[in-house]
Amino acid sequence: MEIETLNRANSGLRQSEAQAQLKAAYRQVFGNAHLFDEELSVSAESLFINGDLTVQGLVNALALSDSYRRLFFDANGPYRFVELNFKHLLGRAPRNQAELSKHVQLLATEGYEAEINSYIYGAEYLEVFGFDTVPYDRGVASQKGESNLTYNRTRALTSGFASFDGDGQSQLLVSLATRSAPGGSQKTPGPGGRNNQRYAIRWTSVNPVGLNRRVTQTTTVPFSSLSSAIQSIHRRGGRIASVKES
Repeated sequence: MEIETLNRANSGLRQSEAQAQLKAAYRQVFGNAHLFDEELSVSAESLFINGDLTVQGLVNALALSDSYRRLFFDANGPYRFVELNFKHLLGRAPRNQAELSKHVQLLATEGYEAEINSYIYGAEYLEVFGFDTVPYDRGVASQKGESNLTYNRTRALTSGFASFDGDGQSQLLVSLATRSAPGGSQKTPGPGGRNNQRYAIRWTSVNPVGLNRRVTQTTTVPFSSLSSAIQSIHRRGGRIASVKES
């Protein structure tokens, strides 16, 4: 009888811990979204509560769910979707333009599932969270090996405990391209403001057209058009080498 009581107590404790982890996983992966009962991943929940799914497996199932796809993939452009994947699944912002572009290209060429799996089954996820820790916001403190810019960008993606990550506008595209802090792009237009500055984007085209077209090209645009120019280059299959003030 004593052993039976002990087992029941341990089982209850494990169930309580599993419920807490489940709640934390939903909050992290869905960016504080309020989900209705029909939007929950009931099958993944059951497997996790019964001990047949690790936290890593649960996070993967939630991110591959129809609800996550509808809220963050279908409702956003590719740049914003990738930003949110970094935030939800790795707890940080993209480090630089190259990292952001790599995932946008992965999404375009290999699809939704490959993009999600690249975070959860990557070396960084396993090193930081392992199999049994729910991902968390790593921007609450500076991280070893991360730059101050990554910290600032992670904070820029964090909009508060009660908010929802539903904004369809990329938060970091311009700051990543210009290698600046997110606040650097929020300058007031007018004399001496950043909108008067022009930027030279050096990029390589995988499909040069015409006798006078070079593989490496330069596009010069004002700050107000920088974001759209970068997106246009990526849509055409180009790769950005640098963005500098001209």
